[in-house]
Amino acid sequence: MSILEEINASAGNDVIIRTLELNCSAWDGPELISNGFQDWSVKAEDGRALTFQGANIDIALAKKDNKGNQTLAFAVDNTTGQVSQRLDAAMAARARVSATYRTYLKSNLNAPAEPPYRLTVLSGSIQGVVAQIQCGYFNMIDVQWPRALYTADYAPSLRYL
Repeated sequence: MSILEEINASAGNDVIIRTLELNCSAWDGPELISNGFQDWSVKAEDGRALTFQGANIDIALAKKDNKGNQTLAFAVDNTTGQVSQRLDAAMAARARVSATYRTYLKSNLNAPAEPPYRLTVLSGSIQGVVAQIQCGYFNMIDVQWPRALYTADYAPSLRYL
């Protein structure tokens, strides 16, 4: 049983911190958001020190099934307008936005409590003061075809052609 499953199953005193990192080549830096109204300074899995801004964020995790296109939905409070400005800049530049969802425990901010989810932002909309962001695991655009590459490692006889 993982530490998150143990905390969810028991009435422990530890706090789960959910974070969202949005990256785009059209932006000057990543957008770092965490749930709650407190900023959190944590370390990413690659050793980077990140400070996530506390915001009203709602996360709908994907179902665990055998579909190829599982999506996560994020609703981010957009009262400052920063999220909408970032999304508008990405759409104007026609740049892809990637998202990384991490879960931390308040008792250990030096590493995520579980491996991060690396996602591609599929769509986004702004309704009032809430930005809705849909992210997916399976990025069909970046899948190579044919998937099987015939290299000398896969088919050794190709060396002699």
